[in-house]
Amino acid sequence: MNWKIFIVIHGPIENDYYLNDPKFSYDNFTLFNVSDNLIKHDKFEIINKSEIKDYIQLGKWYAEAEAIYNIFKNNLYQDYDYIGFIHWDYELRSEDSLINYNVVSAIEEVISQDYSFISFSTFDFSYAYNQHIMMDTAYPNQCYGEGKNCFETIVEEYNDYFKKSVNVDYLITRKINLCSAFMCKKSVFQDLMGFYCCIIEEGNLNKFDTNHEYRFQGVMMERYIGCYSHQFNFADIPLFHHYQHKKEATEIELKKEKIMKLLSRIKRKIIRK
Repeated sequence: MNWKIFIVIHGPIENDYYLNDPKFSYDNFTLFNVSDNLIKHDKFEIINKSEIKDYIQLGKWYAEAEAIYNIFKNNLYQDYDYIGFIHWDYELRSEDSLINYNVVSAIEEVISQDYSFISFSTFDFSYAYNQHIMMDTAYPNQCYGEGKNCFETIVEEYNDYFKKSVNVDYLITRKINLCSAFMCKKSVFQDLMGFYCCIIEEGNLNKFDTNHEYRFQGVMMERYIGCYSHQFNFADIPLFHHYQHKKEATEIELKKEKIMKLLSRIKRKIIRK
């Protein structure tokens, strides 16, 4: 099977993120540059958006979705049986200790087993739903809150497009892909992109984010893929995501800081007594 993963970048190339995998091959990975600056590399194939004649600019707030959209619209995927995507800050190192740096071998193994969908970033749907990211015209330009949950709208549109009857109560029991980090069969990609392109081209997401503060459109497109992915018994190859680990480390440090401040206040009260 012929497969390709597009790594979406906008700046420096992190060679160390890829070369530790013993079966890494430049043939299977292409860098897709969404910045306005030309990027070159002596070994990686690089597709610069500025060199694509019919490139469609969606805006930075669409983030990786702009790359996925243009790869589809410009038929850059047609030569491959499986097509995948990761961000520049994903490393070919798995959170699964049994896989570790042998990510390419793991990919080839699940492809040989005829999986239709492979997730590199898997979450419980309940986690994503309970983030309380809104898609509510009553709260434009607000990301989090108690207004209409984005997944309520996403599920409605998924059902309308595919003539399904999925509901949130069912999805709560499922795992989904997030972060636009996945790989799938070409036929699945084409099916997904019919839905994906429809959402982008209708432009309805823009009314929820006129200020473009939160990369809202990109965040939502990740969740449209997530909703679509629920239908598969997909292979899970969790990749090390530097952004997520940095975020978690920051949250831990903030919690530690709060605890230390609390202990300090308690100590002062005890001393006064």
